[in-house]
Amino acid sequence: MNTMNLPRDAEVNCDKQHFEHVRQRIDSKMRDYERYGFSTHQTRAFNVFFDLAQEFETVEEVYSLAVLVLKSFFAVESALFIADSAGKLVLRCCSQGPACGVNAADVDQLSPDDGPRVIKNHLCLPVRGKTSASPTPSSPLAGGRLGVLVILPADGAPPPEQLYYEKFANRLGFQLHNKLLFMKNSEHIRFINSLVHDIGHNVIVPNMYFKLLFRQLDGKIHALSEALNEMAGQRMAGSGQSDAFRKLSYVHDRLSEQYKEIYRHFQQTSLFLETLLRQSHFEKGHYVLQRTLFDLHSRIVTPQVERFRSRFGEKDIAIFQEAETGGTPLMIPADMGLISQVLANLLSNAVKYARPPQAADRPARYVRCRVSRVPDHFGPGKDGARVDVFTTGPAIGASDVPNLFTADFRGNNTDHEYGTGHGLFFVREIVDLHDGETGYEPWPDGNNFYFILPCATAD
Repeated sequence: MNTMNLPRDAEVNCDKQHFEHVRQRIDSKMRDYERYGFSTHQTRAFNVFFDLAQEFETVEEVYSLAVLVLKSFFAVESALFIADSAGKLVLRCCSQGPACGVNAADVDQLSPDDGPRVIKNHLCLPVRGKTSASPTPSSPLAGGRLGVLVILPADGAPPPEQLYYEKFANRLGFQLHNKLLFMKNSEHIRFINSLVHDIGHNVIVPNMYFKLLFRQLDGKIHALSEALNEMAGQRMAGSGQSDAFRKLSYVHDRLSEQYKEIYRHFQQTSLFLETLLRQSHFEKGHYVLQRTLFDLHSRIVTPQVERFRSRFGEKDIAIFQEAETGGTPLMIPADMGLISQVLANLLSNAVKYARPPQAADRPARYVRCRVSRVPDHFGPGKDGARVDVFTTGPAIGASDVPNLFTADFRGNNTDHEYGTGHGLFFVREIVDLHDGETGYEPWPDGNNFYFILPCATAD
């Protein structure tokens, strides 16, 4: 037996764990094939099937290929049954033509966990997909069984060489699974492309119309303000008129406040919609940055803190904003919409998880959002713009800390608060795209999350 004897320096450019696993699997397969003892003719049939399965693009062609290779190389008649979306076996191809004398109900006696079985003189072999991969809609049966390959009897008895046909059915299953996954992925891509156009037509465009409506409403409020000023100068003495004027002034002031609050939320929602549903993300399959140069403090931190202020107020959480920028703007080249969402995710977590500080005399909850300049953080002359979001409450458990920014992770201190475990993962993903840093620090009386972005340089 010839075993793999690769030089050790072949591992230099490979992950050692995966490299060793592959090496062991190759050695195992070499031993298996020596044990199988397949003939040159049988091995050539495998090669022809594999080569043409890569060439053909449709599953229907692979169905035909399977039965025709068996007939061409071994003069064996066969039939291929594949499960439909409801799990029912359907005859897809038979080397004897449509008049194939195999009953699907008989073949379906082969349970998903069975190995090869002889049923009414037919050798029935399960065709399974890759059990480690996600099942496709065309493989609904347990164990990833896609169907059954039936070797028809010659002279009233099933043919010998059962082991070879079993291995052939295995290779057929892997090729079909790959084809089905490819087809499903293609469907997903077509759907996503269609969805992107629908989003543009049904979400982004109507959202632009809302902007027009807000401008019109703002004009009407402004006109009402002018009318009130004119009335204030012309109003006549009299308690009735004076009361009516005061009521109208009160309505105007409240209407103006509510308009500003609604419009502020609308602006942020519009920014997020137009940023997260950007067509280029879907076309490229990852977030695509649209960098502009802006002041992090005035364009991101202040608007987001003001947006969340009422939500903190509803929960009796004090919110403080601090800036240590040396009196100069913190200009960063970044995607404004995505960085806004990064800070929004941190503030949203602060709303949910702020708790009274354990060492405080009074059970007051508060959040502090601080923006600062970090000189030479990314190298000489390359300052960083740091944003800290501190929240009072018990420190996060040490066992949770390494996983805070991983996808779908939720810590032990969530206290039944709603969440998906995606918010901090998004924070790290976007900051990494900007060549920045994210992190967590336990501070006295609470927890601090931060991110640091490169400031603009003279270039």
